Amino acid sequence: MKYRTIYADPPWKESGGGKIKRGADAHYPLMSTTEICKLPVQELYDPEEGCHLYLWTTNNFLPDALKVVKAWGFEYVTMITWMKDKIGLGQYYRGITEHCIFARTKKVLPYKTDENGKRCQGQTGFSEPKREHSQKPETMREMIERVSYEPRIELFARDYHNGWDVWGNEVNGIDWFKMEE
Repeated sequence: MKYRTIYADPPWKESGGGKIKRGADAHYPLMSTTEICKLPVQELYDPEEGCHLYLWTTNNFLPDALKVVKAWGFEYVTMITWMKDKIGLGQYYRGITEHCIFARTKKVLPYKTDENGKRCQGQTGFSEPKREHSQKPETMREMIERVSYEPRIELFARDYHNGWDVWGNEVNGIDWFKMEE
């Protein structure tokens, strides 16, 4: 199956924080940016049909996320910022935001419209309470469903969602480190 929407929350190789593991590495295996870039994501969509990408990143991995966007065959369009209700980890600044890059293929999908012909749009920022580690806000998924087409797949998924295919070691046991074998 070829997808028209890809939603991804890669396990960025966060580091720092001292002796006590409180970050992502305390919850699941992490990947380097090079490993993430090498994932065969281009096999998931047809470049002649067009596809949207939504890629989560933390503040300190924004430059790496832009490399991933390009490596996966997409072009940056904009960034959506999630403002959380609780402060998180950090070094010089403690995080209270997370970002989701919206990108698209060179072949641009037409704007999705509603039953009245009005363009379906999202917004570039929203507030929603912080959830369990790495669980993303439902507001983001709702905006993706409003703006982007089916079929949809979530990479590095942690839960199943109606109308979405999922891929990840927490939902279907796929080991992303052995994808190319």
